[in-house]
Amino acid sequence: MPCLDVAEINLCDNLSDKFMRSLSSVIHLDLHFLKSMVASCKAIKYSRLIELNFYPDISVDWLDPLMVLLYNCPRLKYYTLYTAQSLPLSWNQPISIAGCLSSYLEIFRWKAYGGTEDEKQLMTYILGNSNVLKTVEIEIESNLEEGRQEIVSMPRISTSSRLLFPTKMKQWFNEQIFP
Repeated sequence: MPCLDVAEINLCDNLSDKFMRSLSSVIHLDLHFLKSMVASCKAIKYSRLIELNFYPDISVDWLDPLMVLLYNCPRLKYYTLYTAQSLPLSWNQPISIAGCLSSYLEIFRWKAYGGTEDEKQLMTYILGNSNVLKTVEIEIESNLEEGRQEIVSMPRISTSSRLLFPTKMKQWFNEQIFP
C-alpha cells in the first residue's frame, strides 16, 4: 500500500478525523495548526515523521497540543516552529520527556521567537531535554542582544549543539539569493 511522504495542511478548518489519520504515515509535515486540529494531536501517532514545520494560528493556545504532538512523533529529527508575537500561550511543564527530544531531535528552529515567559519555558524544556541536538536556530523578534543572552544562558543537555541567531537582513538576503 502506498504511503504519503509529504503533506502541507494550510488553513483548512474542520478537517475530518479520517483525513488527519491518513497523514499518520508522512515523513515531512507542514502543519498550519488551527483550533479544530487540537483533538487530532492527541489521537494520531506520526510514527514515520522526521520533519515538522509547525505554524500555530493566533487564535489557538497551542503549547499543550504541541507537547502532545511531540510525544506522538517519536522519530522527529527536524522541527521548525513559526510563531507570531501575539500568540496566546499557557505553558504546563510536561511530566515526562517526549521520545523525539531524548533520542532523535537534531535540528530545532524557532522563527519569530518573542521572548515571553512561556516561550522561554518551552525553549528551556527543548534545550534541556534534547540529548542529540546539533543545531538550534532562533530568529528573535525584538531586543536581539538581550534575547540572545537569555537563550545562551539556558541549560543545554547537548553541550555540543550550536546556537545560531540569524538576523532579519541575513534571512531576507538568503531568500533573495537562494529562493
